[in-house]
Amino acid sequence: MKLKDVRGFLENLDQDNVVFDTHFYRRCKERPINEGMVRRFLVKVDRLEKIEEGNNGRFKLWFKMSGKYSLVLVVEIFISKGLKVVSAWNSDKKWQKKLKR
Repeated sequence: MKLKDVRGFLENLDQDNVVFDTHFYRRCKERPINEGMVRRFLVKVDRLEKIEEGNNGRFKLWFKMSGKYSLVLVVEIFISKGLKVVSAWNSDKKWQKKLKR
């Protein structure tokens, strides 16, 4: 899937079809992220900066939070059913740039 395809999917996504994995809830206890925050970013498709395709139909979605941070979501997209959020975290962009060098 390409970025525009994912954006189109998210624009038409019904929030009732978004489910959260138990792994997500376990990680939320360790990170400053919650279900409400993720749901808000899923409807802000203009903030979707990048996607990375993974294994087994999983994708990493990178949403711009601010000039310094991104929200990274690991999701499974089911075109006919909806979306499953597997994990999420905040990423510091300075740190990312240092890794790319």
